[in-house]
Amino acid sequence: MSNTFSNFFGISKYFHIALTNAKNTSAYLWDMIFGSMFVMIIIFVFANMWKAIYGTGVEIPGYTLAMMIWYLVVTESIVGSQGKVIREIGDEVKKGEIANYLNKPYHYLLFKYFQNMGGTIFSLGLGFLFSSIMAYLIVGPIPINLETIPFILLSIFLGITLHLSMMSLLGISALWLEDPSSMEFIYAKLVFVAGGTLVPLEVFPLWFEQIAKILPFSYITYFPAKLAVNFSYNEFFFFCRNSSNLDNICRNNNFLCL
Repeated sequence: MSNTFSNFFGISKYFHIALTNAKNTSAYLWDMIFGSMFVMIIIFVFANMWKAIYGTGVEIPGYTLAMMIWYLVVTESIVGSQGKVIREIGDEVKKGEIANYLNKPYHYLLFKYFQNMGGTIFSLGLGFLFSSIMAYLIVGPIPINLETIPFILLSIFLGITLHLSMMSLLGISALWLEDPSSMEFIYAKLVFVAGGTLVPLEVFPLWFEQIAKILPFSYITYFPAKLAVNFSYNEFFFFCRNSSNLDNICRNNNFLCL
């Protein structure tokens, strides 16, 4: 019984960390609103680009014009909701500030995960709200089965978790690289291209699509967005199994670093 209570209170402190950071983030509501409105501009630009492409008679297998725009809404909301985790952890490692966390009654990386997740969920909600308004005005809604919404939300959560885990791993690499900013730049570009953030992987040549689906970047944005616009239970379970395995690998490597 005592172990059960200790485990509960051990976990609950991380939820308090997430809640506290969410409250701190909400204090800068107008900054976040203006930042989220920038996503509307991105959706507007890409929506008109895809309207012009589809207007020439080009067809993307499995995607209508409306599905393509809503796909972008999900990917941009996920990517735009993340903080500068790599830079933040890297700076704390370089300056030695990480030592101030290691003697606290919590795990440093779990603290960073829940701290960033608190702000991420708030930013994700705002980003999705504003980008959805733009997508609705341009192409209207897409059909969605209400019973699949919990599974879609779970896939987005797993994608964000994997994203935070990978960024934490790259941030901790400052122990050896001293400055992980170059890794941050490369990682961001890999997520945009191989992760299917800008365009679905089906747009690329078959050989690139097959390679990208093996890499972890596609589990951050591509699979959650595809499930959102064209849900499939088989693909959902495939995504959950592989994303969980990838996240475990990242977290185990992170814990080994500390």
